[in-house]
Amino acid sequence: MSVQNLYPSRIAQIYDLLYPDFFDDIATFCDFMHSRSAGTRVLEYGVGTGRIALPLVQSGFDVTGLDISTDMLTILKEKDTEGLVKVVEQDFITEPAEGTYDAVLLMINTLFVAKTLDEQIAVFRNAAAALADDGFFLVETFNPNQYHGLRKPDAQMRQLSEDITQLEQYVVEPTRQLLISQNLVLQEGKQFNYTHVLRYLFPLEMDAVARNAGLVVAERWADWGTTPFGPDSPRCLSLYRKEQAK
Repeated sequence: MSVQNLYPSRIAQIYDLLYPDFFDDIATFCDFMHSRSAGTRVLEYGVGTGRIALPLVQSGFDVTGLDISTDMLTILKEKDTEGLVKVVEQDFITEPAEGTYDAVLLMINTLFVAKTLDEQIAVFRNAAAALADDGFFLVETFNPNQYHGLRKPDAQMRQLSEDITQLEQYVVEPTRQLLISQNLVLQEGKQFNYTHVLRYLFPLEMDAVARNAGLVVAERWADWGTTPFGPDSPRCLSLYRKEQAK
């Protein structure tokens, strides 16, 4: 899969601004991980610039991060001057990872960059193959309920920093479950555009894909503080474990 299909190269320049600690819960997330994990070996799919990986390392985990974007990994290496995160430039959709892990992570909607059902099935199979018997696969997504009924374009403006503004317009193709965002980034009189396409899954659809890979949902929450997930929750946090033989 081409890197351009997943990460328009200039996104790396603003990635940390696009995905700050929105919910102020990265520390809570690390606590969540310690409470669930039987060990410290963590594999993160789509590690990006280390938004999650670096705090995990600092809290005691041994993290390997996969990403197909050279631009993202360059920024991660600049931030991680001691090389604490093991970085692998690799497509997690089509290429199984080496090694066995206590947890595999797929954060902030990254599952949805896999744009077909077959690709999403492959992601779950790769994750299952990388898990220790008592490990878990943790998937963080938005709740599709907030977008699936959208029948007209929806737009918003985000002030990413004092000198960077982003204009976003969303459209949905409900029959294919595609969320398409057209983005215009303005910075000091300059601008660039990019399009982001996500194929979303509803929670029960994810559970069916997981079963195909021998995984079952063990927990589902709306946040790392374990607020119950409901139809109006903005986020869906799903924790999968290997199905036990009967």
